[in-house]
Amino acid sequence: MEVLKGRKHITGLINRPVSTQGPDGASEEIKKIFQSLGFTPGKVRLNIPRHLVTARFLEIPSVDDQEINKIIKIESIKHLPYTDEKVIYGYRVIEKLEDGYSKVLLAIAQASIVNNFIDILNKAEVGGINLLSLSSEALFYWYKLAREGDEKENLMLVNLDPDHIDIDIVEEDKLVFTRGAVHSASDPREIEKIAQQIRVSINTYQKESGRPVSRIILTGANTETADCALALSKELKLPVDIIDQGNNISIDENIKRAAEEASFAELLGLSLRSDDIKINLLPEDAVEGARLANTKNNLITAIFLAALLVTLVFGLLIKKMHDKYVYLASINAELKKMDPKIAVVKKMMKDISVTREMILRKPLAVDVFSEVCGITPGGVSLSTLDFESGKSLTVRGTAPALSDVLKYAAILENSPYFEGVKVKYANKRMAENREVTDFEINVILTILK
Repeated sequence: MEVLKGRKHITGLINRPVSTQGPDGASEEIKKIFQSLGFTPGKVRLNIPRHLVTARFLEIPSVDDQEINKIIKIESIKHLPYTDEKVIYGYRVIEKLEDGYSKVLLAIAQASIVNNFIDILNKAEVGGINLLSLSSEALFYWYKLAREGDEKENLMLVNLDPDHIDIDIVEEDKLVFTRGAVHSASDPREIEKIAQQIRVSINTYQKESGRPVSRIILTGANTETADCALALSKELKLPVDIIDQGNNISIDENIKRAAEEASFAELLGLSLRSDDIKINLLPEDAVEGARLANTKNNLITAIFLAALLVTLVFGLLIKKMHDKYVYLASINAELKKMDPKIAVVKKMMKDISVTREMILRKPLAVDVFSEVCGITPGGVSLSTLDFESGKSLTVRGTAPALSDVLKYAAILENSPYFEGVKVKYANKRMAENREVTDFEINVILTILK
């Protein structure tokens, strides 16, 4: 992909089968693909199919972004039988309502599935992974690019891949329903089973919303969409339109054939509208790794620029002996061009100095315990304080209600000693004929000024 006249342009699409002989075989084949292309990616964005993710549309009793994030953290561990360490979640705020509620799309994936994808790419020496999007969101943004005009009716988007389908329903330009299912291209009843999955999706949406689907938009591999559109129209008694994957998208003519043999719609939406994607299912350590890799690359660039600057100055000094006046004019012009890059180097050196000072200003345990005891409100009892020197504190205890836990978390957030306050869990139980809430809160120690 490149940018031409301010617009992103697709320069290559590749459809290659990858081995099913285990992760090592897949990694080796991916590595060979990039080697054959002579291409080393700087940034990598992945797309996970909808059927590998649990998705829920929720109404959250808040319109504050920080409160929504805290509530979503708690909600994410309710929908899968795993601990929070074994799931990865992301969410998209669909709409903030006037009654103080927010409609949110919550996506939850098993950490093992996500980590398997990342391990395969790491073994293939593919780095720079900074986004793992949900296919439903990518399909939604592909449609916003490919459509001919604004649509006000309730539309169903269906993306046909050789082995699975992704289904979105768009209502007043908002993504309000999503579903995914697997199928087999070799199954003689393939189209019938696809129609069945779409019918189930329509019935589920109508039952939940009370609204009908007025039209179906079909995209995907051109070899599949035509036959499927005719069958769906007869089976479901709804108008079915086909939109070519490359419609209204800047793409090289010589690669359009690749788009006819496989589905690239979601990858096009991800690539061209990545800044609008809200759901990122990368684990936190992978996000941090990408950030550190980017910092490392910036540092290497800064060192290279510094070396280049030294070489340039030395060359200009030699040139001075040949022509003093030409030299002065040249060095002034070149140094002016280098000003932004020199500023970047200076800022990085300043950041390193500030980081060193911050490490030396972590609070002591006695100060932390004193602060916690002093700000804990009445009604909240503490059972455990786990202190990790210079890093974090884990607070466990009991409160009358979940709202008291959230208020206590807000009090801790406002303390000059703490930041990054996260409610790990909040479980209700009966004690002495009354309901109480056990909780655990993790906080990061703030650098003292």
